[in-house]
Amino acid sequence: MKTAILAILLSAVVTVILIHPMPVISQSVNQSQLNKTIQDVQRAESAGADTEEMNGLIIQLNYVLELQNQLNNIPQEDVNSRTKIVGQINSTISTIDAEANQIEMVASQRTLINHLVTYSSGAIAAAIATIACHYSILLWRKYRIKRTFQMRIIPK
Repeated sequence: MKTAILAILLSAVVTVILIHPMPVISQSVNQSQLNKTIQDVQRAESAGADTEEMNGLIIQLNYVLELQNQLNNIPQEDVNSRTKIVGQINSTISTIDAEANQIEMVASQRTLINHLVTYSSGAIAAAIATIACHYSILLWRKYRIKRTFQMRIIPK
């Protein structure tokens, strides 16, 4: 008798578990694309992007995270809302990726120009300093020669 009741309860629990809808988690947001976008943003930063440029990218990345949180809070049955949010996430990721690549290119060019200006101004300053030293040595020699010829020999 106890075995029959236990078998009935076990079959009821199994039936409830099998009938209960299981949430299916779909790969809605391409995680590798998001990781690539984050790496592009980091490359833009290391290329020398300004604070304002990086703020725009970071704000958009935070928006993507907010959208992902909203997506996680929406029930699986609400397909229309999930599809809309997934579309927003994907379009925002694409926009961030394009902007990060453009900012990286501009920042690397700006950094290259800054390096060229710095090194060329250093070379020009070194050349001017060399010329100034050369002329100061020439003037010092002329002064010494002039002083030598102005000397008087006094017999003792």
